[in-house]
Amino acid sequence: MATGKNHSVVIMGQNVAMRFPGEYPFRGQMVWLTADQGGRSSGPPETPAGHDYATTAFVPPHSAEGLASWGMRVEDRSAWRSPASAGWLIVENTGAYTVEAGSVVVVTEGPCRVVGYFHVDEVTDSSATQL
Repeated sequence: MATGKNHSVVIMGQNVAMRFPGEYPFRGQMVWLTADQGGRSSGPPETPAGHDYATTAFVPPHSAEGLASWGMRVEDRSAWRSPASAGWLIVENTGAYTVEAGSVVVVTEGPCRVVGYFHVDEVTDSSATQL
């Protein structure tokens, strides 16, 4: 895992006392769904500067039955679409959780609510996990 600035993580809108060193291994575009599309009614999550947003996600063709913790840093925290970096917080990037360039990761809040899609452009370290 690369080293760099530390970031704290916001989980479901709550600041937790964790800081993740380094950079996330996946680079791409985060696209949030609007309320009309079934996404967040309040818009993109309000994540304070210097914090990461943590939630759950899965990689199709797998389903929400295989959710895992997912962390993200978006460049424009108020945009519906923004360049971002992301990564699995606990699981390895293998099996049902394999992410590679061209993957689309389904971002959820809770087990059934899809709130956005992370489109992967680049994987800088396919073996990296954050914890």
